[in-house]
Amino acid sequence: MVVLVTGASRGIGRALAAAAAREGHDVAVNYLRNAALAHALVGKLAGCPSRVIAIQADVSAADEAKRLVETTVERLGQIDCVVNNAGGGAVTPLDKLDEATFARTLQVNLVSAFLVSQAAWPHMKTNGGRLVFLSSGAARTGGGLSAAYAASKAGVEGLMHYYATALRPYRITANAIAPTLVKSDLMNLMAPQTTGLPLGRLGRVEEIWPALRMIIETEYLTGQTIHIDAGRYMT
Repeated sequence: MVVLVTGASRGIGRALAAAAAREGHDVAVNYLRNAALAHALVGKLAGCPSRVIAIQADVSAADEAKRLVETTVERLGQIDCVVNNAGGGAVTPLDKLDEATFARTLQVNLVSAFLVSQAAWPHMKTNGGRLVFLSSGAARTGGGLSAAYAASKAGVEGLMHYYATALRPYRITANAIAPTLVKSDLMNLMAPQTTGLPLGRLGRVEEIWPALRMIIETEYLTGQTIHIDAGRYMT
């Protein structure tokens, strides 16, 4: 399977790309600015029984997202799974949040997932595929970063639900993974205390891969959000 992971030079995206390659999937590592980190990951995975390439693209821009998908198909032959991981946020109190910041957060977290998915799913129409969206517990609880971040992640899940319904005839599934309180650059912005956390610790980026593996391997799973948060949020 050919797996494209956006925002994969570091954090959760990097861990997912590495795990996918080690399990035999061909992987396209997308990055925006961290070329050194992205190419270091490619080098680190050189011994895997799979092809791993790095592709620079700003997925929040339509032409760049399209180029990313087309380059993946050109170099790896096809595209079977897209992991919409690219995104970000900042701690922004409500009285400091302006329209420009709100719009930019949605562009980076939500619109980018739409642009990449729109470019990718036509390549999956013949053989089926997987669209995966990285969400957050903030989609339900509001989280601790900002109203913009919470709104963007709630939007990501709404987008996922639409794709899950619309693409069923093509055997393309759409699901979301919602890591919460996972140690990463984004989590470091909040500097959380471990006291009171469900397991007394933050999650590890490596703990997200089993959920992605299940999504990749299971066609009879679509329209779902998998929460990885040690039970902090329970449905």
